[in-house]
Amino acid sequence: MRIGHGFDVHAFGGEGPIIIGGVRIPYEKGLLAHSDGDVALHALTDALLGAAALGDIGKLFPDTDPAFKGADSRELLREAWRRIQAKGYTLGNVDVTIIA
Repeated sequence: MRIGHGFDVHAFGGEGPIIIGGVRIPYEKGLLAHSDGDVALHALTDALLGAAALGDIGKLFPDTDPAFKGADSRELLREAWRRIQAKGYTLGNVDVTIIA
């Protein structure tokens, strides 16, 4: 059994909406980020990558790469999961806590 821990935080800024867990939440402000700023999916992706010893979200999808500008975090999670499965890992449980 392997365990990963993910954490993500973004400051408010710019225009909304806010995206949390792939859900668009209408709000006048957005979150400052290179991708869509989805803190829940970023933390989940980071935890899964860490558990599989595949680095972290910043290594796999660096904010210095223009290809990930405005990226949909659901797609980043899908790609991370594809790589995790390719290593033969399965998922047993996920727990996500959001502090707002």
